[in-house]
Amino acid sequence: MAEQRQQGTQLWIVPEFDNLELFRANAIHYSYARHSHAGYAIGIIEAGVGGNYYQGATYLAPPQSIVLINPEEAHTGYSAEELPLTYRMIYASVELIQRIADEVGIRGLPYFGAAVVEDEMLVEMIVALCIALERSPSQLERQSLLVESFSTLLLRYNDVKSRSIRSTQNHPAIDLIKDYLHDNFNSTIALEQLVAITNLNRSYLIRLFRQATGMPPYTYLNQIRVNQAKQLLRQGMGVAEVAIAVGLADQSHLTRHFKRIVGVTPGHYRQMSTSFKTN
Repeated sequence: MAEQRQQGTQLWIVPEFDNLELFRANAIHYSYARHSHAGYAIGIIEAGVGGNYYQGATYLAPPQSIVLINPEEAHTGYSAEELPLTYRMIYASVELIQRIADEVGIRGLPYFGAAVVEDEMLVEMIVALCIALERSPSQLERQSLLVESFSTLLLRYNDVKSRSIRSTQNHPAIDLIKDYLHDNFNSTIALEQLVAITNLNRSYLIRLFRQATGMPPYTYLNQIRVNQAKQLLRQGMGVAEVAIAVGLADQSHLTRHFKRIVGVTPGHYRQMSTSFKTN
């Protein structure tokens, strides 16, 4: 496991759990651009109030509450009520959560219906998990706390009804656009190309995509590029090379998009990733 600090934040990657990421912010004032994650985001508010626009509503998360964000669901994040915000985040892959869901008898992709929950016992479990993943040399302890925490979370807050309702909402063109952006993220993409593959007019296409994903196609494309950049940075590629490889103009463009989503610069993320390999 590797750690990196930057301006009141810390970031860890835990390779043994599908490159699970831990992020901790201490007394910061910061606003994240609208984005989504490929996996699940699970947060603990330790001090201050966390603000979040998600699923068409604004949520305020008080101290000792849990924030739950599903995969591919657009959201923001900010320190609310002008208070400095201290919080922890866990970013877990779909595969990791799915394996634990299977073990506790949950079928299908888990879905959290509530964006903010207050559960004192579960908060204590998740904080203990974070501390163990950051510090403990015991593999048994890390594994046990992870399985116990995520099992409890899933058994209490997985919402089958909400998941089934939302799964029927997408227009077929949405998947066509997503697939095209994923397949061609390192190329120059024009709106006309998306029109050609969907046979929709430009205005309707943008409106439909925003309704389904919470963001316009160009924002979704930049998010794909950031996720691809993270993989290349973990492999040790230089930041300037990564920027070109993912289809951005230069290092400054990558840095701007990367920090708005990840919370640290690509250079710090690379240092953190490669330092694990050398330990």
